[in-house]
Amino acid sequence: MGLFRFEVPESFRASVPHWEAAYISGIEGIPWFGRVTWKDDQLLIQRNIDESGKISIPWPIADSGPRVLQSCSLRQRDTPYFLPLELARGACSNIRGQADQWQRSGMRLPDAYQSRLTEGIDRFLDAAQSYPLSARTAELSDASLAALQQASDALVDTYAAQALAYRKNNERQLGTLAAAYIAPPGPMTPGLEQAYLDAFNTIAIRTNWTAVESDMGKLDFEQFDPLFDWSHQHGLRVCAGPLFDFQQKQLPHWIYLLEEDFDGLLDTVSRYVATAVQRYRGKVQLWHAVSGLNTAGPIKLDEEQVMRLAVAVIQEIRRHDNRTPILISVDQPWGEYLSKSSDGISPLHFVDALVRSNLGIAGIGLEMRMNYWPEGTLPRSILDVSQQIDRWAQLGLPLLAQISVPAIAESEANTPRNALPIALGPEGQSTAADQLAYASRLTRMLLAKQMVHGVFWESWDDRQAHSMPGAGLVDSHGKPRPLLNELASLRRQFLF
Repeated sequence: MGLFRFEVPESFRASVPHWEAAYISGIEGIPWFGRVTWKDDQLLIQRNIDESGKISIPWPIADSGPRVLQSCSLRQRDTPYFLPLELARGACSNIRGQADQWQRSGMRLPDAYQSRLTEGIDRFLDAAQSYPLSARTAELSDASLAALQQASDALVDTYAAQALAYRKNNERQLGTLAAAYIAPPGPMTPGLEQAYLDAFNTIAIRTNWTAVESDMGKLDFEQFDPLFDWSHQHGLRVCAGPLFDFQQKQLPHWIYLLEEDFDGLLDTVSRYVATAVQRYRGKVQLWHAVSGLNTAGPIKLDEEQVMRLAVAVIQEIRRHDNRTPILISVDQPWGEYLSKSSDGISPLHFVDALVRSNLGIAGIGLEMRMNYWPEGTLPRSILDVSQQIDRWAQLGLPLLAQISVPAIAESEANTPRNALPIALGPEGQSTAADQLAYASRLTRMLLAKQMVHGVFWESWDDRQAHSMPGAGLVDSHGKPRPLLNELASLRRQFLF
């Protein structure tokens, strides 16, 4: 049994949010299954293997909300590691490594980055040389992390600005698809319709199986037809799906009847997919085939069944439409769920296996529901997201970023996911201004990436069916949030 021990000063313990989400990962960045507990002043992570690894944990950052921080690679030992110090060491290494890589690619490093990096390294060295390790060491490490986070922000914002300027100079208008997922009845009021058209060049129509076939054997797509007609009328490209979304409230309530009959499940799914594709073939420019199959869902499937189901959906689309590109997407692309359950499949391995099957997959969707837990993505810095995008780009297929960012700090009762918002800002707050500040920077970084061919917002209107609490571009009172105006501005600057 492998056991990592981390010392956390008592004064810091209460301020570490979601410590139970901590995990150890290997060289590929994929979390290992483990059990996280407190014993006295130590955070313990126990695994079934003895290999070295890196700890990742949501950690409070001064004047900001929490961010997942990662140590350098650590070997197992009986003596506990001093956690704040190791996180500062990991941040120093990560930021300097990324800056060096971008600088060698021609990026000009900003003065703001250099000054904050120097301060962060100085505070880290002060902490590393303090003895004995104490609350003072933790305070110096905390000061280092605050400066390094500011250096990280300056670095990635400069990267986005310079890369976007380069792309615009060479492409004039980017071909990146920009959309929001919409369920019937759609944008609705004329004011909101125009706001959608100003911000987006594409629409993602959520053809939800549970809405189509509430009674087994009775398929009704009529509620979706006006949305397809509206999209065609306004010249929007259409992404339809996901046709199979492996979430509790996105599958028909009667699906449990097929839990012990996998062949029957395949037949039922194939019939539904065939009907959808035949009905909307020629009106769709991108089929979103499957979503979330890498995570545990409402019915238990083994890894072979998951793969067979994904293949069946893709092949059924191809049987009735052999020209339109097909997208598959993965939930929680960092794979945090793997640290808490042995039921899930590594997102990278799941997609890699499907890509190698030569099914004609045209793109990979990354479902990044930022600052939601447990059925979402832990709070990540923009640099962290950038590095995750680069990791997925190694598969060589276009990427589509599917984004949710909370504008509220409260949960909602009727969303299909067990997901609580994690604060974007200080003092446990997430506001529309916090959503704007984080999401606008995130969007610019994503647009700067040549491998990102689409940026889709998962929630359009909080008054309509939506998957994540308070992530809509239109709030629960029907008022557009500031982020929607920012997305319209970005479209005018960079997109067709």
